Amino acid sequence: MLKDYFAEQGLQGKRSAVLGPPDSLRYVEMAGGKVVAADEDFEVLVIANESGFPFLETVDRVLSTLFARVDRQLPVALILPNPDLIFPTAAAGFGMAAGSIALILEAALQLRYPQRDNLRFARLGKPHTRIFAAAQQRCGSSDLVMVGDQLQTDIRGANAFGIDSVLITGGVSGSAASRVCAAGPQPTYCLDSLRP
Repeated sequence: MLKDYFAEQGLQGKRSAVLGPPDSLRYVEMAGGKVVAADEDFEVLVIANESGFPFLETVDRVLSTLFARVDRQLPVALILPNPDLIFPTAAAGFGMAAGSIALILEAALQLRYPQRDNLRFARLGKPHTRIFAAAQQRCGSSDLVMVGDQLQTDIRGANAFGIDSVLITGGVSGSAASRVCAAGPQPTYCLDSLRP
């Protein structure tokens, strides 16, 4: 999706700060972005992942660089491939995902520039149809099923794209299938786990 988005928006060759591990930087390079450090003057900011960088220090540097760029009235493209806010961890806990970082930066931008409604991230992943269309094109079939643990991204996106969905209720949405399936976007099926 990044490659298509960079091409559509004319972002190839643009200086791109990337929050994420080395794989994320490689995806942006493959899309045509020129990866730079978070405190360098960037034209594109991609929040690809919540890991791979020291959180507070990096977010502070990114925010300062964003403010400096907007203060100089220079354009900046904000891209969020995966807008999930939280994710389940292996230790039955939870962590903040890339979407939460984007919300923090958007809130800071809105506070400093209340008249600038265009300082928002382009959300490429679920629930937005772009990711479902890409999956459909790659598999060459319209017989798709979305399996996920989040009502607001996984299931809502499947519903909007018109495909079946399976909600894993032991993930972000909780473990009570009857409660989860009764509210919000409706999955086609609910499962407590993928384990047999």
